[in-house]
Amino acid sequence: MLLWVGKTLDYPICPDGRLDYWDGWAGVRTDPQYQNECGTCTCGSAACALPDRMLVHEAPLCAGEGIEVDLSGAANPSGHCVKLSSPIPGDAFAAVTLKSPTMATECKSSAQLALPPLSGTFARACPWTGEYESAFNGLVCIAPEDDGSCRPGFSARFEFQEKIRDARTCTPCTCGAPVGGSCVADVLLFSDASCSLMLYSGNGIGTSEQACYVTYEDSPLAGARVVLAQDEPGTCPPTTDISLVDGTIESGETRTFCCSSADLMEVIHANADD
Repeated sequence: MLLWVGKTLDYPICPDGRLDYWDGWAGVRTDPQYQNECGTCTCGSAACALPDRMLVHEAPLCAGEGIEVDLSGAANPSGHCVKLSSPIPGDAFAAVTLKSPTMATECKSSAQLALPPLSGTFARACPWTGEYESAFNGLVCIAPEDDGSCRPGFSARFEFQEKIRDARTCTPCTCGAPVGGSCVADVLLFSDASCSLMLYSGNGIGTSEQACYVTYEDSPLAGARVVLAQDEPGTCPPTTDISLVDGTIESGETRTFCCSSADLMEVIHANADD
């Protein structure tokens, strides 16, 4: 067989494209310079979100359940004119409850985690194709004798464990609750579906408010715009500073290779060049 040995996982393709190869490794471990760490944990921001609905009341002071108006379209893009599917007539439009903007209750981890590379000695054994393939840059090897010894001319002995799989994972990064930030919305109401004729504006609605506004205009409600007047996302501290490597590297049975000596390799290389 031909045996390629290297310090990285960049296994070459076997001569003639053979796929019946055997991969192994020896002394494989997480590269010590990474100290078994996947990376530093960081957290994104807790974004502000526009109010997604409001209630229109027939009675003053926002009495009763009211008619719900979907404002989710106003966020795409922010301030987009929301056309009511059925305009609400003026005599049924005495007050509105404007829902507050919201801030996300959590932040997502923004760390780009990656398993640290492995260090060790890696090997790929390919079937012998009848002649030495210099482009493969491997050793010519045979199996050991029954007693485990290597016969003369093939005295370079190597032992590799079958490469099963890298079962390592990165421990997750987690984030604390948002702190700081400010989300304030303005809600603009219009009597036409193109949001040109403004009826009323509810300004400065914060995250802790659910404001009731009395309307005095005897006009229908046909459109609305919602904008973030103040958009300051909250920040979340990471609750874990470092993502660590978890899990193991799984290896199989040990296989022994008896390979040609350096002198014999020079002869083989010379013959291949001729």
